[in-house]
Amino acid sequence: MRRKKIIYLAVPFILAMVFSSSVSGDEFHRHHLDVTVGNTQEGFNEHGFTIGADYEYRFNWLFGLGGTVEYTGGDFEHWLGFVTMFFHPNERWEFVLAPGTEIEKGTRDRNFIFRTGIAYEFHLGERYAIAPEFFVDFSENETLFVYGLSFGIGFCFASSIQSLD
Repeated sequence: MRRKKIIYLAVPFILAMVFSSSVSGDEFHRHHLDVTVGNTQEGFNEHGFTIGADYEYRFNWLFGLGGTVEYTGGDFEHWLGFVTMFFHPNERWEFVLAPGTEIEKGTRDRNFIFRTGIAYEFHLGERYAIAPEFFVDFSENETLFVYGLSFGIGFCFASSIQSLD
């Protein structure tokens, strides 16, 4: 039942990305890579160091789609993988919806997990950013809080070679 609700939330988001008008690639970086370090916590007793990376392709200034891979140690010892949907209401705020999977260390069991989150980017020049992030991960058995700091770089691939004349 929970998966159906998540699908009902994700479908309008994906349709809005597909049918929204594109903006010139010069106004923002279409590609963005982040490395995140932080902590995952359940309640007050269980916690673990978290490290991860994500990639985002921005369709336009408002929407992006990408993937996230994360490892959490400590009390959890698991890997997470997400298909990440990004929403940027302005150049600094970022909201995230991400269905994914959780794989516990030492097992081949996979659990469905859903992430929601928020970040606020501090830009360092044109390409670099640092962002505090806060996420809530929902799975069948637990609710986890993930918080940390991401270090990102934005870049564009040239779509054509321009002459210097």
